[in-house]
Amino acid sequence: MFAGLKHCQNSLRVGLNATRQFSMLNKPLITTSLSSSPISRMPVQIPQPSTLSLLLNLIQRRFKSRGNTYQPSTLKRKRTFGFLARLRSRGGRKILQRRKAKGRWYLTH
Repeated sequence: MFAGLKHCQNSLRVGLNATRQFSMLNKPLITTSLSSSPISRMPVQIPQPSTLSLLLNLIQRRFKSRGNTYQPSTLKRKRTFGFLARLRSRGGRKILQRRKAKGRWYLTH
């Protein structure tokens, strides 16, 4: 009879310890002391960000700069891959010959 009571007391004690540890995790403020002077011995309270705000910040940063990496420029495209650029180099002239032999409607940009 007393063994069962002792088991209940032990389980209650374990439950209280777990609750105490869990409540220490959820403290909204951290207290720190900066130096040993009497004025600065008073604890300074620094607010902690909530878990939800941290998750939202991660999500916002994750999708912030998607889709804006390609900024087309017609001048640069024609300067690099255009007909006159292909004529200037030996490799470019080979490209023009291959495309003409294949029957492409458009040889270059």
